[in-house]
Amino acid sequence: MSTFDENAQPAGVDPASLDSLPFFAQPKTPQPTTREEQLAANLTRSAMRRGSVPAGTHPTEPQQAADTIPTSAFGAAADEPQTLEERSALPWDDVNKIRDKVARVLSETLAEQMNMPLEMQKQLAQGHIKDNIAAEVAKQARDNVSTAWTTRLQNRIQRAVFDALFNLGRLQPLVDEPGVENIHIGGFDNVWLSYDDGRVVRYEHAIAVSDADLVQSINLLASREGNRSFTTARPRLHLDLPGGARLAAIAHPTADRPTIVIRIHRLVDVTLDDLVRRGTLTPLAAKFLRAAVRAGVSIVTSGFPGAGKTTLLRALADVIPASEKLVTIEMERELYLHKLPDRHPRVVSLEYRPGEGEPGPDGKLPGEITLEDLVADTLRLDTQRFIIGEVRGPEIYAMMQAMQSGVGSLSTLHAASGHEAIDRMASLMLSKGQNVTPVYAYRMIEQNISLVVQIAKIVDAEGKPKRVITEISEIQPGEESNGFRPVAHQLFRWDRATQMLLPNSQPSPKLAEILHHAGFTETDMRGAA
Repeated sequence: MSTFDENAQPAGVDPASLDSLPFFAQPKTPQPTTREEQLAANLTRSAMRRGSVPAGTHPTEPQQAADTIPTSAFGAAADEPQTLEERSALPWDDVNKIRDKVARVLSETLAEQMNMPLEMQKQLAQGHIKDNIAAEVAKQARDNVSTAWTTRLQNRIQRAVFDALFNLGRLQPLVDEPGVENIHIGGFDNVWLSYDDGRVVRYEHAIAVSDADLVQSINLLASREGNRSFTTARPRLHLDLPGGARLAAIAHPTADRPTIVIRIHRLVDVTLDDLVRRGTLTPLAAKFLRAAVRAGVSIVTSGFPGAGKTTLLRALADVIPASEKLVTIEMERELYLHKLPDRHPRVVSLEYRPGEGEPGPDGKLPGEITLEDLVADTLRLDTQRFIIGEVRGPEIYAMMQAMQSGVGSLSTLHAASGHEAIDRMASLMLSKGQNVTPVYAYRMIEQNISLVVQIAKIVDAEGKPKRVITEISEIQPGEESNGFRPVAHQLFRWDRATQMLLPNSQPSPKLAEILHHAGFTETDMRGAA
């Protein structure tokens, strides 16, 4: 008998194992097509009897081609917004029981119809979820339960079960919460939300029943989304999540408790003009950067975590002509340019693949595909532009290799200024091996990188957080007396007094000539000075 109190905390009982969930089923050998078509037709008729697939819908033509089903599919009261509190305060033991029942039915179905489209799986799941909820409500009516599930609560339970089967489970409401940029997890019951308006709020609900349960959930998610693992034996995880989020996690014993950060990218389809409207940069700086990208100038965006480097990189990539073939190479996908076919119809998105086992003579793990491997592969694909994601270690050589080979390549880096970006890149190159000298590292930086665009997250005069470009610097040759260390020559600088990005000096004659042919002249800079 269910006696759920909507104001109570989630039940502290261990949920059933998630191993039976349909998206963790091992692939099987497909059966003959005629048999598949027969089973698909039978399943469709069954689903239509349940009301989960409208009459006339063909099983190979799903209604919704998205990662999640529309809110209106969750029941009669779904047109009413569901708050984060409502989606969090649920009878999770009941949610888990329904999830397990539906998972078993789907697993049995998939054992017969192995190539069933994902959208059809979702439609069938909806019907089974509704049936199970209806059965529980009928039982509550027979038992005259005083805390019977209301229509609105049934709606929320249905959505939670669907999230457990096909999305991020109890993390999904947090990812869906408007304005949330980062989710910080320091254990199953220690969760904090960072909003885009600067608020940091503690989430009052547990996201699992224990730390072990949390690790298991993340491990299964890693298996589904990236063919990776998250255990005490492999306690570090970086993972791209559906819907434009990125997960970084550390497990026990490396961390005293499971430590997870989920970063949500809200601005994927973004332009330089959008950033101008947000106050990130001035129209003049946007015109300068637009000309630099068009002219094929190699650019590094630099800043601390959360400063907005990736969003800026997307805006710069928007300037690349649609006719050009470009390749994005990342440790974990977060640029998502391949999700914008109207803007980037010729993009190829590549991602690092971790290896397993003992390192070989070359230091690589069996099965590992590094960023350098991917750069080498794409050189054979007649690539015109390279975009290398965040550079944090040995991938600095992949960035340099790409910038040598492509035209106007882009990348991101952690550093506090253009000056420090040079030192950061040099130190990463020196850490690669014993055959690298500072002079060689400096020469590579000078020859392959033209601009460093520094971005930072500041607090404006009204006390609100704001992302702004604080510096645009040209990398110019260094002097022998300083070990040939390149110089970050500031073309634009952030003025604290006016809170503006102001022109500071003219580019070198070589860069000025390149920009002139792309529509930016010295007159533009002088006119604003």
